[in-house]
Amino acid sequence: MTSAALLKTNNEIGLNIVAGRDKGVCYKLLGQTIRIGRATDNDVVLDDVKSSRYHARVEKREQNYWIVDAGSQNGIIVNGNLVNEKLLTLGDQIIIGNTTLIYGPPAPVFSKTPSLSLVQGGFSVSTKNANGKLVLIVIACIIGGFFILKNNSANKKQFKITDETALNAELETLESFNNAKQMEIAKKGKDTQQYSEAQAFYLKGFREFRESNFSRAIQFFEAALALYPEHPLAKRYLSRSRLKLNEQITSSLERGEKYFQTQKYSQAANEYRTVLLLVNDLNNKNAQLAQKRLESINLILINNR
Repeated sequence: MTSAALLKTNNEIGLNIVAGRDKGVCYKLLGQTIRIGRATDNDVVLDDVKSSRYHARVEKREQNYWIVDAGSQNGIIVNGNLVNEKLLTLGDQIIIGNTTLIYGPPAPVFSKTPSLSLVQGGFSVSTKNANGKLVLIVIACIIGGFFILKNNSANKKQFKITDETALNAELETLESFNNAKQMEIAKKGKDTQQYSEAQAFYLKGFREFRESNFSRAIQFFEAALALYPEHPLAKRYLSRSRLKLNEQITSSLERGEKYFQTQKYSQAANEYRTVLLLVNDLNNKNAQLAQKRLESINLILINNR
């Protein structure tokens, strides 16, 4: 049935807000022009920061309603298309800012008696008549599905982390649980003595890891894996240690370059020496760069004497 046919039969047509801060509100259209926007003197007032003060209007032309852009900033989208004006048909989806409206029979439908004053669900519903040009009923539509969803949500157990301390505690608990389970799996069917020796190296490596001594941690984890190649935690923390060590090297090198470029040679030299200690391999490109920078600093200082 077209909107014109609906108007001829029962004159019931409206805008139903299905998304946005005004969700659940229905407007029954009975006038010739209905103004929509954020300003309080509109016929349809939207609680929507992305709506213009005077965003749009709905005009009745003969037996049909048209939606017209009133010079809004963000425009009007009808059924996915940006429009300046459009003939409305039943079921059209209208998006204004963050608000979505459906053009069709108002739900629920109330009498059009001008003196109607009804309270339902805590909302006041009344008619409005401005100089014979507009009759508009604002209806608070309390959708039954809302209550169903609310009840279902109330029955679900919710998990909440109240603060960072609680979150850290939960993470530590999970980490300990996972580690314990992995250790149980690793020990099943394996040589107990061999595993025990590998575990000793792993624990030493883990202590160094916690102290941010990643070079030494890597040595211990590699020793653990040499004895017991399937040690899951040694594998994991060896990978993490290498990543952390690379981060340390990169940070020291970047600070050294910054100090060198600003002629703070003493600070730069300290950072380059740190790189050499962390890398401990003169074949490494980062170590070679740090070594060359130290030689340059030494020559600059000699020349400045």
